[in-house]
Amino acid sequence: MSGLKGAAIAAALLLTGTAPAALAQTQTLKLAYVNSAIILQNTPGGAQAESTYQRGLDSLQQQAGAVQNQLDSASSEFARTSLVLSPAARQRRQQELAQMRDRAQQQVQDLQAQATQLRQQLMGPIVQRIQAVIDGIRAEYNYAMIFDLAAQSGGVVVSADPSLDITALVINRLQQGAAAAAAAPAAPADTTRPPAARPPKP
Repeated sequence: MSGLKGAAIAAALLLTGTAPAALAQTQTLKLAYVNSAIILQNTPGGAQAESTYQRGLDSLQQQAGAVQNQLDSASSEFARTSLVLSPAARQRRQQELAQMRDRAQQQVQDLQAQATQLRQQLMGPIVQRIQAVIDGIRAEYNYAMIFDLAAQSGGVVVSADPSLDITALVINRLQQGAAAAAAAPAAPADTTRPPAARPPKP
């Protein structure tokens, strides 16, 4: 939900009176906010997807830690024995360590990419569903903007009117949608197509 962060900054400027006076005089803006962390935990399938992602992330972090431990061990071994190595052997070992560092860095980058892909696979559809509900509520209630308190890492919002919090409304809409989808009858079989031709008997 970090895509709403820019809207939060704009909303804060409006609330503190630093927006252009002409804009403030010509229209009254309806504002609201949500807490995407709470929404995610209460969205059908959200907590399970987050738990699955966290388990996958833990596994990837363990693999990255193992790669780093191997590199640290090799570096410590070189530091311990370098004084007794010949210049040629020391240079060769330094080259090997440099290559190991390059491989370790590439492995960690690959693991980070896997973590990003895993999160997108698990959380992407849920985040899109949440965003669609929020967009629908914004249009329905004519909100000028809706911002996300969970995305405020910069401390933009220090106080907000609880009556502007529509988190519960978003959760309710998501849960209603999930219930309606679960109760919907399965699509009837298409009977307009002719049956598949059967092969001739031998």
